[in-house]
Amino acid sequence: MKKLKKFLIILAGSVFAVNTVVFAYENNGEYYQPPVSLSLEADLALVVDVATGTILYHQGDPHARALPASTTKVMTALLLLESGADMEDLIFHSPEAVYSIPRNSSHIAMNAGEVLTVSQALYAIMLPSANDVSNAVAEFVAGDLESFAAMMTARARELGAVNTNFTNAHGLPDDNHFTTTYDMYLIMAEAIKHPEFLQVITSPRYRIPPTEHQPEPRFIDNTNAMVRPNTPEFSRDVVGGKTGWTTPSGHALVSYGRRDGVGLITVIMSAERRDIIFNDTQTLLNYGFEQFEPHTFFTASDFSVGVDLVQRSREGVIVIDYMPIGAERDALVYLPRSVNPDDVEVQLILPNRITAPVYAGFPVGRVTITYNGKTLDEVPLVTTQAGIGLPSEALEGLATAVNPLHDIAATLAEQYEPTLIPEWLTLQNLLAGAGAAVLAIVLLVLMVKFLRFGKSRRRGYPNKSLKMRYKYR
Repeated sequence: MKKLKKFLIILAGSVFAVNTVVFAYENNGEYYQPPVSLSLEADLALVVDVATGTILYHQGDPHARALPASTTKVMTALLLLESGADMEDLIFHSPEAVYSIPRNSSHIAMNAGEVLTVSQALYAIMLPSANDVSNAVAEFVAGDLESFAAMMTARARELGAVNTNFTNAHGLPDDNHFTTTYDMYLIMAEAIKHPEFLQVITSPRYRIPPTEHQPEPRFIDNTNAMVRPNTPEFSRDVVGGKTGWTTPSGHALVSYGRRDGVGLITVIMSAERRDIIFNDTQTLLNYGFEQFEPHTFFTASDFSVGVDLVQRSREGVIVIDYMPIGAERDALVYLPRSVNPDDVEVQLILPNRITAPVYAGFPVGRVTITYNGKTLDEVPLVTTQAGIGLPSEALEGLATAVNPLHDIAATLAEQYEPTLIPEWLTLQNLLAGAGAAVLAIVLLVLMVKFLRFGKSRRRGYPNKSLKMRYKYR
């Protein structure tokens, strides 16, 4: 129980504003300096713990500009998923979308007028890195290519990627099209929240069925060799990712990896050869997974709190018992060694009372474990025994003089979900306290009146007018 030390109270939220100055380089302050030196060949490399957002290792400045190449398409896919489109909606390929890209760039030979479903388009842009489909997605979401690029940059800044600017949906070279390894981590971290995105990037191969313009199916392979079991680069640690390459940018790869419940995002940029992005990614993952150790903030057997069990009667809301509350499981969190466990916040979210009847195992709250605003774990809280209501005769025996304001507060409080305010700040107790304060004031006024009346009688004034004449002569 010694680690169950921080039950913090949240009374208000805050709004975070990000800088939206286009093309302005920003250094995001101090960042973690790795204690060791890994044998990496890429100029820029980064590995981040997804749960805490902790940088575990970096090579080069995480906020230095780099050309993203086709890793750009992570943002393209994210905006498509966030557009609200159904997976079976059709994406039309306009002549501009198809013919505005160089034919020697990556594509799947779409024809003007051809359509793909949203799902098929996701596979096309994330596996073979189809530039023609990326343009069609941009027009589908925003109406035109320029508007979509502006959406990409705006969304990046919402995520905190303030050193990023996009001018197209595919990542072909442009002087004003850039990002950083840290910004790419932020974009990837948001994309992997979508199950559809994870399903796509995990796939080694996909079949696009025939269309009106293409009588044969298209079989497309994932350019990320780390998810293809028949390749030397295959890694069981890698869930998926996105490769990128152009002559100016060099080779790039952003990946999401998992091992033993720990999730990491790696970013490799400005690599001279293709094999470097795979080798450096595995090196970063191996190092990153070794940096974690378990921390038990409390065990289910030691955790014990309680709340009032109440029941309604004609006289009001009456406390009939004390209901013990337990945790469903231990609060076990894997933290990077660079994170101080004392900086982790443990928050108890629990009502100050529950209404009978309830059964054993009834969910009543949770304990959330957070670090830097990121939720690391949530442990459900449940009743450890049944709470049966009392018959009406027994309630009448328990009923005492009930403060009307207490009843009003109880009725109002039950209409709202319990919050993390302390018991003395609850609406019920505030109104009950107000009632007691009013009663105390009334009694004080009556006492003053009584004393003044007694004092006037001792002075022998027969009436008030005589008293006033005597006083002001």
